[in-house]
Amino acid sequence: MALLKHPVFRRLYAAHIIHIIGNEFTFIAVVGLLHDLSGSGLSFAAGTVFRMLPYVLTSFFSGALVENWDKQRVMITVNLLRGILVSLFFFISSPTYLWVAFLLLILVNICSAFFQPAMQVAIVSSVEEKDRLTANSLLQGTTSFLIIVCQGVAAVLVYLFSYRYNFLLDAACYMLSLVILLRLPKIDISNETKKATSFLTRLQEGFRYIGKKREIGQVLMYQMAERVLGAYYIMLMFYILQERGEGLYIFGLLDIPLGLGGVFAGILVTKMSDRLGDRGVSAIQGWTLVAMGISIFAVFNIKPLLGLAVAILFCSFASYSASILSVTKLQRLADPEYLARVFSIREMATMGSFSASCLVLGYGAEQVGSATVSGWLAIFGVVAGLIWLWSRHQIEKQMVSM
Repeated sequence: MALLKHPVFRRLYAAHIIHIIGNEFTFIAVVGLLHDLSGSGLSFAAGTVFRMLPYVLTSFFSGALVENWDKQRVMITVNLLRGILVSLFFFISSPTYLWVAFLLLILVNICSAFFQPAMQVAIVSSVEEKDRLTANSLLQGTTSFLIIVCQGVAAVLVYLFSYRYNFLLDAACYMLSLVILLRLPKIDISNETKKATSFLTRLQEGFRYIGKKREIGQVLMYQMAERVLGAYYIMLMFYILQERGEGLYIFGLLDIPLGLGGVFAGILVTKMSDRLGDRGVSAIQGWTLVAMGISIFAVFNIKPLLGLAVAILFCSFASYSASILSVTKLQRLADPEYLARVFSIREMATMGSFSASCLVLGYGAEQVGSATVSGWLAIFGVVAGLIWLWSRHQIEKQMVSM
């Protein structure tokens, strides 16, 4: 693929996939650690909140700060800190130190909140607009493929050995990713106008900019709804490990259809968007929310594991398709000088929705069961998708009347 010959994107892509490999090993290890230390469905939800809430709060201002910083140094520093912090999970073995696990989750995700806006600015500054959908699809498709491979391998390792070694593997991946980023070519990003304004001014300008750009605000609201639905995954942990009483390796294996859905999305979304245009893409976005709602209901009401896996596959395909299309839309709609702020505010809004939903779903699953909560979530998905489709139809009518 021509994009992989691009000197900047090739290294960003390589650094991204290597740290994703480590992340997938760590994710199942964190689930195992929380299960060993607590075993509560609420602790799974709390773990997600401790991962996401610091990310959300830091994303509030990270974009405005990153604009005046060297993007390469930001990504290198973040990976160094994440590698050190993740390795410390290896030494937590007593319920007494559950708070330390939560503290490490907080610190790792504070660091991560600076990586996403820096990488998005690097991609937009180095990749031509006509190639960005392909770039986003490639990143998402590869990430999802790695979920399949790495969660399968992680499940086997968990079954045969201790999950704790996964933390050390992730730390090594962060360090390797850091080495790749050290060789990243210089990215030409103009900061002259930004340096003339204060951090608070830039932050306020970012929110005002989104307030004026109606279409950007609508895409952010759409992604918040998709992330509310995506929070079903935290409920899946409780459902598999507690309600069904399956082993941790089963939960790991169920990540394979999750990743496979992302691979299909990465391959097919580019082709679909090229053929359908903006109107067709907007229709796909609406129907993906409807499909997610129906699939989530199926996940928690189908008894055979194979049927459950198929439902996860459909839900994953819809979710990843929505994400790829939305990110590409934001890259196109946002002016370059506001890009870092738009994406940091996006992370704050979407991950805030996700973490709040995780807490609600985790608590709800413990109180009334996963099957009941999945019904509520299914209704939300269908209604949200239909509202999106209706709003698009209204906008088209207004444009025709003008």
